[in-house]
Amino acid sequence: MNNKKAEILHENVIFIILNVVFFSIMLIFIYLQGSSVHLDEEETAKQIALLIDASRPGTILEINLEDLFLEADKEEISKENVVEIDEEKNLVIVRASEDSFYEYSYFNDVYVLDSIKDNSLVLEVRKKNDG
Repeated sequence: MNNKKAEILHENVIFIILNVVFFSIMLIFIYLQGSSVHLDEEETAKQIALLIDASRPGTILEINLEDLFLEADKEEISKENVVEIDEEKNLVIVRASEDSFYEYSYFNDVYVLDSIKDNSLVLEVRKKNDG
């Protein structure tokens, strides 16, 4: 009978240890995903695409990307390569690290000139045929 009680105790201890390990791994994963640069890339790409969609030709937008530029600088990515506008596919591509990027499409059929001024991205929206 003592053997049976010891067996149940061992099983419970192992079960508790495995649960603690599992939930620790889950918490670490969630923390790393929540603080990753990928979320900033996604948010920035979506915001820029929505701004382009809401803009009319002749609009000039200046977007402060200081935080994203700081993260890209840690990864040794130049400011000019952080945001890319692909007019052929109507895509905004944001890259703030070597191993990740996020792209988001916009629907407005316009030509977008982009430039960097200090820690801001300046977008000039033009008609497609004005190029």
